[in-house]
Amino acid sequence: MNNNNNNNKSLLLTYIFSLIGGLYGLHHLYLGRTQHAVLWVTTFGGFGIGYIYELLFLIKTYVYEANNHCLIINEYRLKMRAKKSPSFEISRLCGIQITGTLGPRQCSFIWPLLGAICGMPFLIWHINSAPSFNIAAFFSCCIFESKIQWNREYFLNVLITKSAEQQLLISSKQIKRKRCHIVKRCLIFGLGVMIFSVIFTSAIYQNLQVDVKGQRVKLKDVLNDFFKSQEFTIMRENLSIIIRRLWALYLHYGFKGLWMIFGFEKTEKQAFEVDNVASQKDIESQCRTLSRKWHPDRYRNYEQKQKAQVTFMNIQQACDRLSNERKRRQLIKTQK
Repeated sequence: MNNNNNNNKSLLLTYIFSLIGGLYGLHHLYLGRTQHAVLWVTTFGGFGIGYIYELLFLIKTYVYEANNHCLIINEYRLKMRAKKSPSFEISRLCGIQITGTLGPRQCSFIWPLLGAICGMPFLIWHINSAPSFNIAAFFSCCIFESKIQWNREYFLNVLITKSAEQQLLISSKQIKRKRCHIVKRCLIFGLGVMIFSVIFTSAIYQNLQVDVKGQRVKLKDVLNDFFKSQEFTIMRENLSIIIRRLWALYLHYGFKGLWMIFGFEKTEKQAFEVDNVASQKDIESQCRTLSRKWHPDRYRNYEQKQKAQVTFMNIQQACDRLSNERKRRQLIKTQK
């Protein structure tokens, strides 16, 4: 029987989060598996394969683990009692080779370092080549996998001690596993994504090469030349002018006024029932039609006359703005 707790995670919500943002670790963030969420967002769901596998087979186990379900507790209890260390798993070896390890297992960092040192001579031997298979990393993964031990503090309600006969005696205490608050988990998740983005962007900037007139040139050199060019200087000055003008318009009219200034033409064309590609002649014709329709002299009732007068003035102003904008664009095209 699992612990009755209002904070128990829902299997249905976990599947929903997995389908919505599983490739970015959204369901792991919901379950309190912050490290797993960061791992998923940095590897696009374990390169897609890990996401599909856990969606089909592991979601239920993750929910039970998050809720400290007795089935999961007893399962690991039996495993720890039966085996001194976790059994070898091909899937975990592949995961270590690509990213790392998670869950109720742990290993000293000394062992992967030792594996890297063992692989160093092979790297020195092939120093002038660029092998696609990293032998040092492979040795690190193999030694890491062989030295994995149980993380006996992963579940706080399973306390494991050794007796005088070096046997594992396991006692269960119903202690709630401490999990970070959702806000803290989101902050950690965001920080991890930011760090990864900086490292990934830096790696691309330093190593990516592009083809320029048949020659392979590093991206950073191309960007440096572009930032020093006259075209970039002109573009930067124009952007600076546009930003200053937008800021001045925002201070004077506010965000709503700014939105209206940029959206008035499309909105007014829709109000006039003309296409966005309508010619100046079509716009003028529609303006005359609407002006005749809403002319105040056509209405006898005072309230209708007042309403028609306001509408008529708005139509006249909108027609003038559309006409001036069209003329301005025509003038620009003529100058080009």
